[in-house]
Amino acid sequence: MTARATILPPVGAPFTARLLSWSVTADRTAQTRRTLQATLAPGTRQALDGVTVQGGYLQLDVGFDYLDGSQELVPQGLFRLDSEDAERPDGGLAAQGYGREKVVADDKFLAPRTEPANSSALDLIETLLTESVPTATVHRRTTRDAAVPRTTWERERWEAIDGTDASLARSIGVEVWADGRGQFVITAVPTLADPPVWTVDEGPGGVLIKASRSSSTEGVNNIIVAVGDGANGSTPVGPLIVRDTDPTSPTRVDGPFGRRPRFYSSPLLTTLAQADTAARSLLANSLGLASGLSFSAVPNPALEPGDVVLVKTGGPAELHIIDKITLSSTGAMTCETRSTKADDGGTT
Repeated sequence: MTARATILPPVGAPFTARLLSWSVTADRTAQTRRTLQATLAPGTRQALDGVTVQGGYLQLDVGFDYLDGSQELVPQGLFRLDSEDAERPDGGLAAQGYGREKVVADDKFLAPRTEPANSSALDLIETLLTESVPTATVHRRTTRDAAVPRTTWERERWEAIDGTDASLARSIGVEVWADGRGQFVITAVPTLADPPVWTVDEGPGGVLIKASRSSSTEGVNNIIVAVGDGANGSTPVGPLIVRDTDPTSPTRVDGPFGRRPRFYSSPLLTTLAQADTAARSLLANSLGLASGLSFSAVPNPALEPGDVVLVKTGGPAELHIIDKITLSSTGAMTCETRSTKADDGGTT
């Protein structure tokens, strides 16, 4: 693999810095999806002095050089530099950076924030993002939306957007994250019904290097009970119950796994249809006997957490959702995945 680091200082023109080492992790289960560890070479004074934690950014692109002289690079993240440690006068500079979700999360409300009734959830998400990052582009890759009742948030901007039961994203069954270019993306919660984008296979011609499996029931629920609690003065909704009723599922509600409900309550749920969408998205993230697979493979910089891959390791082929990807200058790519059933629940 080859990598390019472009430094965007708070003042002055962007410039390219030579990388001694780097590692980037993208994790869809984390509030800030992308994190970076990099060591920059002291090739020029600018390569050291232009890197600053006072508003500096680093754009990392990773890819391949081909024999014909061409190059293909894939953006891996626009990282706000939050720490740097230089060894003077001849050493490199170690830098750590985070994706733009952290910029938004750090921008807390200075006073309680109240939004009027009937605002669009997607519009509010975009507003809350661009208030913190005015130059950001927001891509809506979903049409899921709902009218939001009059709502007040106290301090945490990112918790209003995503990641908590009271968040806008959770109430409509979507995820919000910053992509490899630092642009914000709103997508539906991924499920195994999504088409696979890559095949991970072993043997001659395959990409798999090593794999290990794990199973755990931690965080697994086969019943979601969603309620619009009416805390903001709206009419209470529900309970709306979604169950794992797939007869082939090891976590079906009438099977040996038993019943493990999760109760989800939000003032943003105002209709049964909205409660159903939110409940099914939560079920998609937790359903099944969490069959995890960790593997290292030939690097594919185009992969994104949430992608579905087809895994062939000698037995029947399996669909897995990627939760976490790590790429590094060592040439290795490691992924953590889970295999769960999705969108198979019955509703009452």
